[in-house]
Formats: sequence, structure tokens, C-alpha cells
Amino acid sequence: MVGYAAAIPPEVLIVSYGQDAGPTDALASLRAQTLQPGGVRVWHNGPTFPPRPIEGVEQHWSGEGVGYGEGINQLLSRSQATTCVVATDDVVLDPHCVERLAAEMDEHPRTVAVGCALIGGDRRVNAYGLRLTEDWLGINVDRGRSWDDFASTAPRGAARYLGPSGALFALNREEWERIGGGPLFPRSFFLYMEDVMLGIRLRLLGAEVRFRPDAFATHAWSVATGKRHVDKLRLVERNRLWMLRAARGRAAAGATLVWTALRYGSYLAHRGSGERTGNAPRAFWRAVREGLFTELPADVAAYLGGCEGGSLPRWCFASLRDQMRNPVA
Repeated sequence: MVGYAAAIPPEVLIVSYGQDAGPTDALASLRAQTLQPGGVRVWHNGPTFPPRPIEGVEQHWSGEGVGYGEGINQLLSRSQATTCVVATDDVVLDPHCVERLAAEMDEHPRTVAVGCALIGGDRRVNAYGLRLTEDWLGINVDRGRSWDDFASTAPRGAARYLGPSGALFALNREEWERIGGGPLFPRSFFLYMEDVMLGIRLRLLGAEVRFRPDAFATHAWSVATGKRHVDKLRLVERNRLWMLRAARGRAAAGATLVWTALRYGSYLAHRGSGERTGNAPRAFWRAVREGLFTELPADVAAYLGGCEGGSLPRWCFASLRDQMRNPVA
């Protein structure tokens, strides 16, 4: 769609890490949008406070790093916009991205979230829609596909994915509040899997989620922590177990470790994409200990409130082949 003008353009919310000058590339891409955002807010997670002023940007901070999900929660609490574009600081938006997201939300006013496509510097798909493994790891099943091929064939509209990648998506706040509201992400996750928990809640509540592959951005993913750093392994696996405990209880969460063992066995059998930094077995054991045997954070336990008795459609889960593929390979 060319020349589309939203009645009230969405506001863009970005969480920034380790960039004292702010997310310069992401902000430059916003200035080039065919539909200019109604405003731009950045949550600054450090390392120095206060951040440097950025013209045309409202910056917010607390004096400590609060992670991605809670940074977005804080920005939403300060925003009055009815529609927002949620983004990490390592995306560079295509010039038509905001325009197309706004059009999709206007055409489908009951939609809660609209997912975008993310591509890497190698012109391959980085992320689009999420699906689950049997032990509730969220994976991007389209990762690694040629962008040129995927762009013309990608499922769109009410596509059968769990939910959008948390790195870039549009949010209809009025619909979010109508179906349940509250914090968009669980604060205690800090990093990783927030978007998976959001997708689970959206699907359990029967929310409308749509996808728009021609609203896309390049994504320099996991720059801050590294794709294969043991801290990422620990947080991903801990948060995954917390999700399962919140939804199904401790015993059911523990029972899924059989699937987890199968996943990692498959990863090791197809090794060759680089070594993980740090002590991976120790990080994994710490994740299991924290995920299963420490007290479940209150915000995580409460996040799925109102979803009792619901079940996820089978199409939210990836094929067995995709489940056994290393998501960072």
C-alpha cells in the first residue's frame, strides 16, 4: 500500500542496551519511514546514567538495567498511544514498515498484535512467527530460509504461528486491555522468552494475531549477550521452566526434561556451528535448579491468570524435525 496515512500514527517503543549515544541505526531508520511515528520513546538500560539527550526522542531510565520486557512495560506505562510498535535496539526498519503495520491494524481493528519479518545481514530469514517445542522452547521455524524466496511465499494475515517475534511487532493497546491487559511481559524474565510467554497468553485468551511479511527489518540479533553465550542458555532454559510451572505446575514442567534431553542430544549430534562460550553444563544445571526448585516469581505465576482451562492449538507447535534443529545454528 502506497501513500497510506493513519489517523493517529503508532508510537515506537525501543529498549536500548549498552549504547550511550542511543540506538542510532534504529532511530535513523525511523526518520526514513514513509509514515512517521507519532512519537519515539527509548528505555535506557545503561551502562551509564543518565543517557545523552537525543533530539526528537523521549528517553526514560531507572538507573539500573531492568531487561527487555520490563523496559517495554515501563515505556507502555508512560505512553498514551493506542497503537505502538515494540522494538529492540538492533533492528533497522524498512522504510515502509511502520506504514504497513499501521494499515494492518486499521484494517483489522480487533487484532491485538501484528508480527513482522526480520532478516539477517546474509539476506536470510532471522525471525517471523514463533512456534513451540514440546518442552515450550520458542523457536523461529523459518530461520535460515532465503529472504528473496520467503518474502513472496510467507504465510500472512491470521497465520498459524504461536505469536510474533518480540524483536519487532505492533500492539493494539485497546484490544490488549480488552482481553485481559496488565503488563505486556513478565518482569522477572529479564531477557529471553518474553515473546514466547506473550504468545502463549494471546493464544490461550483467543486473541487475534496477524502477520505482515512486507513489514520487515534487518536484525543484528543477540549482539549484547552473544548467540551462544552460557548466560543466554541459562536464562532461556530457566524462563522456559518458569513458563511451564506457571501453566502446568512443577511436576509437569519437570516431566518435559525428557524432551529437553532429546533436543540437546540432537544439537550435539549436528554440531559444527561454533563452540558455546563458558561452561554450558554448569549453566544448564543452574537453569534447571532455578527453574524448578526456587520459588516461582509472583509476576510469572500471575501472568497467565484468566487462561485457566485453555489449551494451545496443535499448530502452535513445530514439527519434530524443526524441534530437533539447533535454533542458533
